[in-house]
Amino acid sequence: MSKKISLKQLLMKGGKFEKVYDCVSAIRSGKVSVSNKIITNPNYFFNPKLLVRFGGEKIKQVKKLYFLMNKPVGYLSQKSENEKTIYDLIKKTDIPKESQQSLFAVGRLDKDTEGLIIITNDGKLSSLIMNPESKVTKRYHAVLKNFVDLNKINILEKGIEIETENERYKTKPCEIKITGEREVYISVSEGKKRQIRLMFDAIGNTVVGLIRVSIGGLQLGSLKSGETAQISREELLEKLFQ
Repeated sequence: MSKKISLKQLLMKGGKFEKVYDCVSAIRSGKVSVSNKIITNPNYFFNPKLLVRFGGEKIKQVKKLYFLMNKPVGYLSQKSENEKTIYDLIKKTDIPKESQQSLFAVGRLDKDTEGLIIITNDGKLSSLIMNPESKVTKRYHAVLKNFVDLNKINILEKGIEIETENERYKTKPCEIKITGEREVYISVSEGKKRQIRLMFDAIGNTVVGLIRVSIGGLQLGSLKSGETAQISREELLEKLFQ
């Protein structure tokens, strides 16, 4: 039995709309039908196998796609009309427009962080990766403002309280490898907003440069800044959980 999906979700996954606002407006204006019945509720849930039409045209699910990107500093991981985003970089590729518009980032890197990010239109894969029970480890290279203090690094490795998204949170144990007077590699299995920066803030240091170098067994490797590489679902899963 197919899992139900909202009309808004299906249309966005189909790549017909770049912006959720335009999608919702089209539904509310009566341009979308399910099984030949006009539906004006964007949050109407139904079996995705049913016939959906937009302006008389049958909506088809786009092919599932999987990419790795080396996100540059200064780019957002979410869609925005006012700032540069990773989707501006995707537009420069030869990916069909409808496929481009169906893509989203699995997890985010903040504007000032660069490195490896997974981009797909496969919601099931995204849920698998983001599920805490999957315990996918992310590894970062961090450049710090102040000298590394071994005692404080030990505190971070055991878990430390940070304030993220207006709540106190104790991080899970992590692994840190010191590679220079102001440089470390840090591996975490969680992904709170700006977590790495907040962790070092909590011990009186500041991250001045941050690169995500791996997600599970997926490596940034030789992927250049702003570059995108396509990968198969099988290879992605194999490397992710190796």
